[in-house]
Amino acid sequence: MTVEQFLQHDVLPLQMDDRVQYALGSMDELKLHELPVLDGDIFRGLVREDRLEQVADDQMSLAEAGIIPETVFVAIGRSIHDALRLMVAGRLSMLPVLDQVGLFAGYLSAQQLLMEVGHALGAEVAGGVLVLEMAGQDYHLSEIAQILESNDLRVLSMMTRPVEMSTRLQVIIKTHSRDLGRALQTLARYEYTVILAEFEDLHDIQLNDRYELLMRYLNV
Repeated sequence: MTVEQFLQHDVLPLQMDDRVQYALGSMDELKLHELPVLDGDIFRGLVREDRLEQVADDQMSLAEAGIIPETVFVAIGRSIHDALRLMVAGRLSMLPVLDQVGLFAGYLSAQQLLMEVGHALGAEVAGGVLVLEMAGQDYHLSEIAQILESNDLRVLSMMTRPVEMSTRLQVIIKTHSRDLGRALQTLARYEYTVILAEFEDLHDIQLNDRYELLMRYLNV
């Protein structure tokens, strides 16, 4: 998936001679915390709401207020993974997109990408969810998939995330069915640590204390 597939065009970029008050009003109306800034047709960068709020006189233009936009953008031909990386790293609500010659082509919305990622992960499909935790060197995609498939589970999506301040990984798995009982038993035999499971039969598997407390609360 490339950036171009998710391009939006309904935001008018700011100009360096726009007043700070206008810029803040536009952000409030659009429910965004950043906006792209142009100087004529030339892309200057991205200006943040919290930076504009520090300007003492909101009647000054961006140029007069000494605003220096951040040069944050993604090229139109890049993958959506590049865009997501930039948005997460910068905590952005939107990301400017430049075309092949460096002109502003549109933007990506964090809200829109969240919906797309959720769709890609099968979030709208009823099914089971498993979260495993393991040392990085113990992660073997083929083995995990084989365990689940041997227990009649079809994997809809699988993703990993690092555990902060460690070399461990969490593996988040979405399956087509919530009938995870047999798969959980097999994972236990292979000494996999299951830190979260959403499934039908809660009687044959012992999970960590946090999960058991949550289940007890939900069953009240």
